[in-house]
Amino acid sequence: MKMVSVLMAVLFVCVTGLSGAYAKSDSKEMTAQKTVEKVIVENLDINSADKDLLVQLPGIGPKTADAILEYRKANGEFKSVDDLTNVKGIGAKKLLKLKPFLKEIS
Repeated sequence: MKMVSVLMAVLFVCVTGLSGAYAKSDSKEMTAQKTVEKVIVENLDINSADKDLLVQLPGIGPKTADAILEYRKANGEFKSVDDLTNVKGIGAKKLLKLKPFLKEIS
């Protein structure tokens, strides 16, 4: 009976230890995935970015991405990153959050 208790305890430790290892592994994968996503949006050119790239920017959802694309289609390329404030849904505060991820237009 004592041997069964010991075996149960060992089994419990092994199972909980393994589940912790899986959790750590998943956490590392998620962190790596976030890092990859961040790299994708750094130095983003707003004059050539498509909707899939635009929605990766902080604070830019599908509607705002569509608004950026429509503005670009109607008015041509942005002359400056600051011109994004001409797009409905992008104000000065949102622009400040976006600037670190955008490539300067020369």
